[in-house]
Amino acid sequence: MARCVPIRPSASFTARPVLIIAFCVVIGAAGPFDAFDSWAKGATETSAFGSAFAIDPDLMIRSILPEAPDNMWALGQGWGLRPFFYRSRLPGLYNRLDFLYPLGCFEDTKFRRKFRLTPFFESWWSKSPPYEGHARFLTVFKGVSDLGQRYWGIFPFYGYTHRRFGVDSNFFVLFPIYYHAVDEGSRTVRILWPLITYANSPSRSALKVWPLFGRDRIRNDYDNFFVLWPFFQKVEKYPGTEQESRYLGLPFPLFVKQDDHYSTATHILWPLITYYYHYQSGHTRYSFRPFITYGTGGGVEELSILSLYTYKEDNRRPSTSKDSEGYVSVAADEIMTERTFLGLSAIKKRYRKGCLVYARYRFWPFAEYIWDAAKGSHLKIPELIPLTDQWWDLNMGRLLRIVDIRDTPVTRELSLFFGLRQKTEMKQYASIDGPPLPGDDDWKELIMGAFGKQ
Repeated sequence: MARCVPIRPSASFTARPVLIIAFCVVIGAAGPFDAFDSWAKGATETSAFGSAFAIDPDLMIRSILPEAPDNMWALGQGWGLRPFFYRSRLPGLYNRLDFLYPLGCFEDTKFRRKFRLTPFFESWWSKSPPYEGHARFLTVFKGVSDLGQRYWGIFPFYGYTHRRFGVDSNFFVLFPIYYHAVDEGSRTVRILWPLITYANSPSRSALKVWPLFGRDRIRNDYDNFFVLWPFFQKVEKYPGTEQESRYLGLPFPLFVKQDDHYSTATHILWPLITYYYHYQSGHTRYSFRPFITYGTGGGVEELSILSLYTYKEDNRRPSTSKDSEGYVSVAADEIMTERTFLGLSAIKKRYRKGCLVYARYRFWPFAEYIWDAAKGSHLKIPELIPLTDQWWDLNMGRLLRIVDIRDTPVTRELSLFFGLRQKTEMKQYASIDGPPLPGDDDWKELIMGAFGKQ
């Protein structure tokens, strides 16, 4: 049984009401989970085989309780001998068993049951009408769509599906010899997929004989024309919107032009010579890779020579940094910046309405630190495989790390020496670590940030 209790923000970090309203405290476990009964008293538990862990709202809504509020945290229980088997559960709501991770998994919730043994078998079935689901053994499959439509097939000989793979229906005979799909009344036929494509409907018109020539138009959202792909090609997506983008290769790679709602870039002998211009700031960048990159305007001056010397002065704030060439993405009320170091390490930040809401420092393979205004922070030393997934962390990730510290609004979870020692502390009030201190996005901030120094 799960009990929900309110949480008040602590003085260390004031959690916004929209982020956290309540979380579930798990009480009354059986078998190897008996040790977790003390969580009802606010105690902590340490075990080489089992631990308690916080389940974030995204995972709650996606896999456990779709009708849950988008700010509800839960306290789950886990026990097992990883990676051979590991059982995770939230009593009364969720039960999961991973075995030979990541090959096998059994998952049971109030609304769905799933079983997978990659690559041999997989199935998932809904527990409520119309009891939709899908099952596959090797290349034989059958299923029921969310509209109650039944389908089956033996790939690649014969088969059809409904409401899968992003379309209303699919049909194939001796794939790839013949295949067709229907979506919103638009029928697309492919012969010798993907060489020949034909469609003729109000929502889509296409005739492609790849790679010789082709034209594909989907409503007013997408228009693609090419001759001798990829040398001569023109692509336009979502014109007149913030997501609009245009691409022109004439011919690739001699001349390439890329435009979106915020910037334009022209390449000669792509990717050697590049001219970049950012509309809002007026920043202009000239690149002659790998020899020199120079940028000016918009309050930013930058210079990079042979990637050995890089310099950047941002007059919009009192800082001067020496770092690698960065990437900036701008949306209506959100800005994302990313700077890479030697291709494998990076600093990534996201700002919303001028406030930092997400930061990730990856100093591969030595350490990684992630801070999220809604989910807390996560320090991993070392981090050989930079995946962000809770089941990966529980089944395999902690086995590869000497130190793993996860700070959520409701728990502080510690794993040491490849998971041999684990400890989870439940917080009395909702709180997370404060955001990282602003820096120059240079090597110093990368290394200090990756080890959680603020």
